[in-house]
Amino acid sequence: MNPSAIRIGCLAAGVLAAVSCSVPKTHYYVLEYPHTPPEASPRVSRQIAVQDFRANQVFSEERIAYRDGENKVNFYEYHRWADQPGDLVTNYFIHRLKDSGLYAGVSRAKEGPPPDFIVEGRVLHFEEIDRGKEVSASVALELELVNGKTRASTWRSEAQCSKPLATRDMTGVTQGIHTCLDETATKLLGEMYTQIEQSARP
Repeated sequence: MNPSAIRIGCLAAGVLAAVSCSVPKTHYYVLEYPHTPPEASPRVSRQIAVQDFRANQVFSEERIAYRDGENKVNFYEYHRWADQPGDLVTNYFIHRLKDSGLYAGVSRAKEGPPPDFIVEGRVLHFEEIDRGKEVSASVALELELVNGKTRASTWRSEAQCSKPLATRDMTGVTQGIHTCLDETATKLLGEMYTQIEQSARP
């Protein structure tokens, strides 16, 4: 049943029969950042800036999305990300890049020194997928590397991940999305590093 319909019904009952109804508690979820020991010194002497990730319209709000079938998208009204997926993924990538110790410096775009490269990204999927009895988490990202001086695109790639939920509850949903984010980010950042390393060779 639609949660908003329940709330409207409670209000109507309260008016007509003085029935007291409480609004369900809203739960907020965050991403835990992985930690890896950084390199002793940068492997490539390049400054990296991360542009705020864009997101498809469906993922431009905090409510956690779930897809029932191929084309129908719904939202959990009382289960939400602590921030919009685009902002969550931006902060996640900044952390991963800094934590790696591979680069001379990593900052959010327009907040650090002039960058050698700008990382631009887009959130394509960040949701739960329901297919009958099969429920999975799905993340798909697009990443592009732009030359900081010429603004020319030097590399672009996409990665996606879909995994069955460990448990069919909101903990399973959020952990599944987090696991898929780790997997897609690892693939994209590995490809991106290879591209930057090759460009740094004399």
